[in-house]
Amino acid sequence: MNDGLFPPDSAMWRMNREHFVLLGGASAAILQAAHPMVAMGVAAHSEFRDDVIGRLRRTLDAVYVIAFGTKEEVAEVTRSVRSAHARVKGDAPQRYSAMDPDAQMWVLATLIATTVEMHRRCAALPARDELDRFYADMRLFGRSFGLDAAVGPQTWDEFSAYYDAMLSGPLLGSHPLCAEVAHSIIHPRRPLALRLLAPALLPFACEYVPEPIRTRLHLPWRGWHRGATHLFERCIALLLPILPGFVRYAPAYRRSNLRCAQTSAIMERTAQ
Repeated sequence: MNDGLFPPDSAMWRMNREHFVLLGGASAAILQAAHPMVAMGVAAHSEFRDDVIGRLRRTLDAVYVIAFGTKEEVAEVTRSVRSAHARVKGDAPQRYSAMDPDAQMWVLATLIATTVEMHRRCAALPARDELDRFYADMRLFGRSFGLDAAVGPQTWDEFSAYYDAMLSGPLLGSHPLCAEVAHSIIHPRRPLALRLLAPALLPFACEYVPEPIRTRLHLPWRGWHRGATHLFERCIALLLPILPGFVRYAPAYRRSNLRCAQTSAIMERTAQ
């Protein structure tokens, strides 16, 4: 029994339930900030230098609720996110708005591409039909943030071409604020625990940001980052089949799985 936006057998559930997807969290945030309009909004409407973890946590919470939550929870988060985004707009240093369709499409694209990349690195590249289903689910997901379904690429092939064009085009990283926000993510000031942990997380953040964006943002990537992350990914791939669910899967997924199972059991007893 499903009471959420996406059913338990959806590509959305299968792709986002894995804990290893979180390894790409910092790189997704950096890629988002590479869009000048996003960077301007973050710089003007958040304490991005001192609240990196807060912004990442709020984004992750919203993603998990929309992916795994009930329709009532999704509606509440949708109202909250759209209300917050509606206030993020201005004219300096140039016009920006969190409701701009092109900026929204890019933010969604970073979530899609990062999730697929983490699966490729830590498990396996999803089959083509799975990619098609995941992209369709993520477009529905994007509507919760206010992105019109008609905006942007409509198929996985179109999305792949769009993403490659964005990476190679002149827009990303073209404003100084892009690099400033990106460096606040890899060098957080607070909390102290994250500041101390940042050097260990730096290889993942830098390696998972593709070129030429990594160079444009002046990220401190080093050759050994590739070897270190690859070794970590191989360890995950080897351990994945034997990891218990409470280690392998996100808590939001486990709670939703249990909720759906309990609801189905109640429905069956009622029908008897």
